[in-house]
Amino acid sequence: MPIKEIFVIRCISCLSVVLLHVLSLVLMLHAEQLAGVSHTIDSLRTLLMFSTPAFIFISEFLLARSYPDGVPKGFLAKRGQVIFIPFLFIAALDALMMTSAAESGLTVSAYMEKLAQNVLLGNFIGYFILVIFQFYILHILLHSFLRQASPKGVLTVSFLVTAAYLSYFTWVVPPKSDTVFPFFWVPFPGWLFYFCLAYYCGREYETFLQMLERYRRVLYGSVTVLAVVVVAVSYYGNIGMISSKRPDILLYSTCMICLFFHVFSTLRNVPKIIMTISNYSFSIYLLHFYFMSIGYVVLTSTPAIPALAAFLLVFAASVVGPVLLSWALNKLRYGYLFVGKIYQPKRLERTADKRETAG
Repeated sequence: MPIKEIFVIRCISCLSVVLLHVLSLVLMLHAEQLAGVSHTIDSLRTLLMFSTPAFIFISEFLLARSYPDGVPKGFLAKRGQVIFIPFLFIAALDALMMTSAAESGLTVSAYMEKLAQNVLLGNFIGYFILVIFQFYILHILLHSFLRQASPKGVLTVSFLVTAAYLSYFTWVVPPKSDTVFPFFWVPFPGWLFYFCLAYYCGREYETFLQMLERYRRVLYGSVTVLAVVVVAVSYYGNIGMISSKRPDILLYSTCMICLFFHVFSTLRNVPKIIMTISNYSFSIYLLHFYFMSIGYVVLTSTPAIPALAAFLLVFAASVVGPVLLSWALNKLRYGYLFVGKIYQPKRLERTADKRETAG
């Protein structure tokens, strides 16, 4: 049977990313109007920080679940076609937009520099694709080792590595305030614990669910306490950024992912709207920033729009816009190369049923 909670978690994570970024945009444009509730908005933004770790977790969970004996031949080439080529296209488009909007104007040297930063350093919204591809490679290289190693040992070491890495770049060498997508977000040590945990949860899915049920009170209590902690750190701590790449978010995100699995594992059917958003999640994640940019231009041209109306308009455009664009381009033979291929759960479910795994 397919793992239905994956579709729900993917949908929630996708919408949370968009919500997080739209809130930031509206808060910036309506700073005076929202001054009295800015702390409340920042608290909500902090609580949405589980979203990108959840995407990383889902990616490795499905690999470990679907290919228990190793990925098939040509796996990287196929993923490169449907994920990495769209990444390169959007990286090129982003470089064109950013250099055109710069004060110095569009020049070949400026464009090539920005393109290199995007592709090699992940200096744009598509950085997470570089993260995912690192873990595709790590999965191939470490699959045999992880299968034989002690899960407790691997999870302990990977947690310490990730916590130390995030702590270093939070307190010792914090990112520059003018850097929207710092390079330290990309290297795998900052995500290693999610990867290792997802590997074992994917391989031992039924045992994973049994543990969540057995310790559900601890899980729910932990989520509550950690939510309070991360909000308090954002309020009173000298953390410097609202980001999932913080050491205090590590445990919070992990518990939130486990909470979602526990809550949604009992679903009989996934609502159609949730399935649709899940199927288009890659395109929404990759393209929403640019529909937000259109919204920014519109809002700065018509400043009389109230903050709530601005939020609703930009949020709707940032979800519906990528879906419609991806749907239209996927009607073309090679359109998926520009925006990614639409997820096809029915196809994957048939494959999963043959393997007795989940799609």
